[in-house]
Amino acid sequence: MKPMALLVLHYHEMWLKGGNRGFFLHKLTESIRLHLAGLGPLRIEHEDGRILVTLDGDAGLAVERTRRIFGVASYSVAAEAARDLALVEQAAWEQLSKQPFRTFAVRARRADKTLPFRSQDAERYVGRGLLERARAAGRAIAVHLDDPEVTCFIEFTRSRALVYSEKIPGPGGMAANTAGKLVCLLSGGYDSAVAAYQMMKRGARLIFVHFHGIAARAGESSAPIAREIVQTLVPYQGAARLYLLPFHELQREVLLGAPEEYRILLYRRFMLRIAESLARRHRAQGLVTGDSLAQVASQTLQNMAAVGAVARLPLYRPLVGTDKQDILDQARRIGTYEISSERFTDCCPAFMPRHPRLFASAEELDRAEEKLDIPGMVRRGMEGSRWERYQFIEGRVVEVAAKENVLV
Repeated sequence: MKPMALLVLHYHEMWLKGGNRGFFLHKLTESIRLHLAGLGPLRIEHEDGRILVTLDGDAGLAVERTRRIFGVASYSVAAEAARDLALVEQAAWEQLSKQPFRTFAVRARRADKTLPFRSQDAERYVGRGLLERARAAGRAIAVHLDDPEVTCFIEFTRSRALVYSEKIPGPGGMAANTAGKLVCLLSGGYDSAVAAYQMMKRGARLIFVHFHGIAARAGESSAPIAREIVQTLVPYQGAARLYLLPFHELQREVLLGAPEEYRILLYRRFMLRIAESLARRHRAQGLVTGDSLAQVASQTLQNMAAVGAVARLPLYRPLVGTDKQDILDQARRIGTYEISSERFTDCCPAFMPRHPRLFASAEELDRAEEKLDIPGMVRRGMEGSRWERYQFIEGRVVEVAAKENVLV
């Protein structure tokens, strides 16, 4: 008979939810089931502020998948024992005996304060037992409370003791799909992918929209880049829809009908208008962009305000005060850095003005658009659109549906 694996999942921020905590824990449980689907029978229990997942078999794949479950602050593969110190000490030795270390510490916590011993008593008892067992096995180890090479963690709940020696950091944040729907403008670059991740981490469910131009060279279309980024992010929220919209014809109309220095700002305005139209179709509550203050000419405070003035829905810029190196580091952590590093043609720099406007006002951009048929251009900007829907199923991202020319 295969041994049962036990995962201990800790959450932090959801403790603050008071009477609404049940809703958030329910969504977190749904997310756990989604991510661990296909790994055999599992049992999920809520016990004293932690979630216990019992798996039928090896925990290796479960450990890998759990790292993408928002709401999990840390998690561990644990052994279970009765709340008897001798049995706990035996379980601790079984956890540590195969690990190479010279110094260790024992950290115990009691969720049940009615136990006939204190946390410090448990630490001393188990620590002493580990020293004796190690010496009997010919190993020289010592207790080091400040900087141990390995720590034995013990948690006493109301029904059992949990023993483990590794705390794996989880992504933290709020459980997925708990904060409402948003539409994210995804460029294919580093910033918008990280902005999307940040908003999903706060519980937002994202619909993605990508505007693509004509590739400068064969194989440099930005659409496959956007598609790959979405597929990388899908596991965090379970499913996602990606809209792909050709943008080059609308850009040509801006080129012919508006002053050169405002081109990029007007491109961005039209992107917001189209994305907002999508948001209203899906009853989304706002838009997300990857803007970072002063990173490029279009992202000065004045230009962001002037561009954003056309949005009627709330506009969220989670990276606005984030350093570029921090954005790149985060992109590496979430797996989008290599994708965004591939060569592709970004539609925004097309027909780049020689001297882009740095400090435009909303009124200036309104005047620059006076000769443009804005409703007609928004409608034409949706022509040739396509959407693709992806789902995370048993550890894989699968395209489950696609449709052409859906916005006209």
